[in-house]
Amino acid sequence: MSTSQKEHLYEGTGALNGYIHEQTDADWITSLRKDAFSRFSGEQWPTTELEEWRRTDISSYDFDSYAIKPTEASSDSVELPDDASAIIRFVNGVCTGSALSEKARDAGLVVVSLREAAAGRHGDELAAVVRTVAEPIMRENLANADNKLQLWNFATITHGVFVYLPKNTRLDDPIYIETHVDDDEAVLAPYHVVAADSLVDAMIVQTITGAEEGEVLVNEGIGVSIGEASHVRFMAVQNLNLDSTYFCFGNGSIQKDGDLQHYLCNFGCMLSKSRFDCTLDGPGSLVRLNGLYFPFEDQQMDMRTVQHHRAPRAESRTYYKGAVRDEAHAIYQGLIEVAPNATKTDAYLTNKNLVMNDGARSDSIPTLQINTDDVRCSHGSSTGKLDPMQLHYLHSRGYTPIEAEETLLMGFFEDIIDKAPERLQNELRALVSRRVYEAHDNDD
Repeated sequence: MSTSQKEHLYEGTGALNGYIHEQTDADWITSLRKDAFSRFSGEQWPTTELEEWRRTDISSYDFDSYAIKPTEASSDSVELPDDASAIIRFVNGVCTGSALSEKARDAGLVVVSLREAAAGRHGDELAAVVRTVAEPIMRENLANADNKLQLWNFATITHGVFVYLPKNTRLDDPIYIETHVDDDEAVLAPYHVVAADSLVDAMIVQTITGAEEGEVLVNEGIGVSIGEASHVRFMAVQNLNLDSTYFCFGNGSIQKDGDLQHYLCNFGCMLSKSRFDCTLDGPGSLVRLNGLYFPFEDQQMDMRTVQHHRAPRAESRTYYKGAVRDEAHAIYQGLIEVAPNATKTDAYLTNKNLVMNDGARSDSIPTLQINTDDVRCSHGSSTGKLDPMQLHYLHSRGYTPIEAEETLLMGFFEDIIDKAPERLQNELRALVSRRVYEAHDNDD
């Protein structure tokens, strides 16, 4: 990557209006940016006076210290993995390439840079498709944005992917979205749109990684639309370095008989705060929200899920599970909200935590808002510690302390790992194992 003569495209929120006017975007994206900026200017950063932010204090953050730095796209080609339907890669906010399998191309799958395609760089026909599909999703999510960080994302959009799955698209292999950051004191604001027409079956795997050093702030937005009788699995793995910060605000809309499975795997950043709202808009729709997290040192991970039931006979399942070590702090907030017309709703949410030592902390806040009768809704949470008798037993059988801890943690996480797509389960086990050994290395 190489920098242009202008050192920064944007430095500090005071320069945001100028940044917006300098971008060469499609008119509708520029309009969306301006609308977001108008609201952004009148908002305050979230404070601990708000219930959703009560346990995450960002008052010490200097958001003006981060810059968007211009980079040029790499000429490196992107090779399609053997097990992939498509891949697209971003480095420091720039799309460095993409590739589709022959089957995916024949099915009409679209996986492109959102901003590039919207601006017509892949042809007017695709630009029209992007606008028709993506603009309503983004407009609705902007209208529902309820904090300054979300508005900042919309106003600042640095990059993002547009994934469109036409009717009857059925893919055996995943679509990979890879984001890598190796900058310092930089802000990235991706916005990703995933839209599935009816009768679709597909899996998307998003990874966010960074260099071992370098302080970055990623402020991400995601919009997902699931058509009738479609089944989409969306797995996100966040593993940025411990100097970094990650905010993510995702929204999913599911139509009649549609099925969305969202899986968050949270390992990186000193502070991460994510929220995924899913709205069950059609009868017979199904949502499954799963999460696995393992903070250590003094990481803080704050995760929120919302299950909005807007239609009758819909079903939602949320299961988040984490271990907390050292002086780390994990927060899970879950809400099931049932509208007056959403009869026959079947919903639950569960959060389980394992606190590894006295300095670690876990907060679990599951809640219900039910506005009709004839529903089945439940929630629960539990917090525990490693069983000393089990540790003693493993030690007596020749296990080292680290091997014993790893074995018990693998057992603890196995049921949530089992909910991930099968081909990704070993990768999750490897992430858990790596975290155990990282933590013990720090103890030595």
